[in-house]
Amino acid sequence: MTDARRRPFRLLLSVVATAAGLALLAWQIADAGPALILEHLSNVGLPGFLAILVISGARLLMRALAWRSLIPEAPPLRQALAATISGDAVGNLTLLSLLASEPTKAMYLGGRADASRVFAALAAENYFYSLSVAVYVTLGTGAMLVSFANLPAAAEETMPSIAQIRIAGLVTLVAMAAVLLAGIWLAWRQPRMLTMLVSRLPGRRAQAFAARLQTFEAGVYGATAHPEARIGRLLACEGTFHVLSFVEAWLTLWLLTGGSYMIESFVLDTVSRVVKIVFRAVPMQIGVDEATAEPVSRAIGFADGIGVATALVRKARVAFWSLVGIVLLTRKGLSR
Repeated sequence: MTDARRRPFRLLLSVVATAAGLALLAWQIADAGPALILEHLSNVGLPGFLAILVISGARLLMRALAWRSLIPEAPPLRQALAATISGDAVGNLTLLSLLASEPTKAMYLGGRADASRVFAALAAENYFYSLSVAVYVTLGTGAMLVSFANLPAAAEETMPSIAQIRIAGLVTLVAMAAVLLAGIWLAWRQPRMLTMLVSRLPGRRAQAFAARLQTFEAGVYGATAHPEARIGRLLACEGTFHVLSFVEAWLTLWLLTGGSYMIESFVLDTVSRVVKIVFRAVPMQIGVDEATAEPVSRAIGFADGIGVATALVRKARVAFWSLVGIVLLTRKGLSR
């Protein structure tokens, strides 16, 4: 199937996924109570939301600094940040997610850097980012299981979803352990997995593509080995990104409830990360984010609607930066 024929199919899938997400979101809002959710959201206020935007903007800056640290003759930070915002916008708004966001970042830079080196740096940075997410989710899931273990028996009897959430937490721990082990194995053996798979396909085109993949994979593994690579800076940026993510979650919960909840913020932020991983193909995780955050927030003791409100604030933040990204792409002149 050619790209021109795939476009209507992808558009249809995107529309269906978005419609299903909106229906799920509407059901969550109706279940929690629209008036109650509006009351929670009013506690955030414009100054609070602007603070959230500043923190989330700093998170995008950390990702830009991270992959920029692996590019020889790195582009200006302003260009790298604009590319990051634009790529994330495309990834958040389409079914293709990473398959669209990372090429968009490279295309945004245009002739400012060699395309193959930029792609290699992006792939290498995503490797480190994925490992850091696995560590963050592992710690957050552990905090969630501990917080459930400390709930009184009477509370557990009124929350039948806790058992299911515990099971999901254990499954998440196993999955993140597998990710970490796979990451360690990849760093140790540096296999040319894509090249090996494609080279087994028949035809000259497959073999030619396999040769290009071999060069690309070699570039990915070499992205951290050249003299200009700054691995320490990359790791510091990834760590700071996750710290800022926690701060944003804590601030959002503090604005919504008026209380300081450290562990609970960590738990809800972790749940959001897992949702983004599992439902990455759903544009902006519409509906599924709210449908997951609400039962977890109730299970750890929050009032009705807090989980949905937390997810809606996060959705507004994503929508804002996505709009900025689309404006940047339009000004850059990048088309479909």
